[in-house]
Amino acid sequence: MKVEKVIKAYSLKEALEALRANEGRAELIAGGTDLLVKIREKHNKKPVIIDISDVPECRGIRFEADYIAIGACAKYSELVASDQVRTQMPGLWEASRSVGAPQIRNLGTVGGNIANASPAADAVPPLLAMEAVLEIVSPEGCRTVALKDFFKGKGQADLSASEIITQIVIPRPGATQINVQFEKLGLRNALAISRLSAAAALELGEGCVIDKACVASGSIGLTGMREPELEAFLEGRTLDEATIEAACDLFSEVVAKRLNGRGTMPFKREAVRGVFGAALRKALRASV
Repeated sequence: MKVEKVIKAYSLKEALEALRANEGRAELIAGGTDLLVKIREKHNKKPVIIDISDVPECRGIRFEADYIAIGACAKYSELVASDQVRTQMPGLWEASRSVGAPQIRNLGTVGGNIANASPAADAVPPLLAMEAVLEIVSPEGCRTVALKDFFKGKGQADLSASEIITQIVIPRPGATQINVQFEKLGLRNALAISRLSAAAALELGEGCVIDKACVASGSIGLTGMREPELEAFLEGRTLDEATIEAACDLFSEVVAKRLNGRGTMPFKREAVRGVFGAALRKALRASV
């Protein structure tokens, strides 16, 4: 579809007013790494583009006492450049570093990665494992939704045409929680779309017993998702090599059931052992 008009918004108020004035005819752009390709190939679905890349309410990374807030328009290069992200959210830092080439990281945004609802979105598994919550604003008001409830299917999300994701809010981990660990498998390392990814955040008790586990995956379903079967298996067990091997066996079975009948199943059933095992072994090393 031909683009008829581009509107540059410099505040959240301006962006919401533009959405209201072009109801049903507009879509948002921030980094444009996906939308610009669609426009070039005339696969965009709406004639009006609203640029929110400089909306202050959607930018920046804030480290508060109880939570961390990432603006939806924060670029991956900003996350990679942040020492606080690297030390406090290493899984998200690793995922951000693995997104595309430097040119993509300099443009691509966390909010756009989420809003596209791609099952291969790199940032989604670590954010799911950290129990992230989205702040979403529309002309009617503001609401929050847990990221685990946001995805409704491949390319489908709990986001209407009049809504804007403004922030991703991550609760601070407890003193006994190991910061989320992430591992990805792609065809050409950082330049590849993820073929398979996994993230884990573990809360450890006395004797390295796992009191709480948050496990998430990418590219083994229609969306990025939490893995409750793995979480239930890990909780109450000691984080050691035997537990890691058993958890990888279980994850392999989960993948085999979920992808039964698909051509990628045999590959992913085996590959998940290495990917998830690597994430858990990072957690094991961090616990020492």
